[in-house]
Amino acid sequence: MVKAVNPTDEIIIKLLQHQGCIKSEAEVLLKKEVYRLQPDEIEKVKNYAQHFGIDAKEKLIDEILELRRETLLKKIASTEVPN
Repeated sequence: MVKAVNPTDEIIIKLLQHQGCIKSEAEVLLKKEVYRLQPDEIEKVKNYAQHFGIDAKEKLIDEILELRRETLLKKIASTEVPN
């Protein structure tokens, strides 16, 4: 089974590769900057799930990840070296 990859993640990885990272380094950075939640964020998500349910929890996590992707993409794009 193939793991679904977010299109923004693919763009981020390609930009990082363009800047000199190998794919595995780009994936590690993406995991660190986007997917790893801090303990306080985990607690907030758990609390949110208790009050609003699992569907709301998943939506909140998706929103957090999307905001982080956008932030990382802007950060990478601002350091992009012009050709």
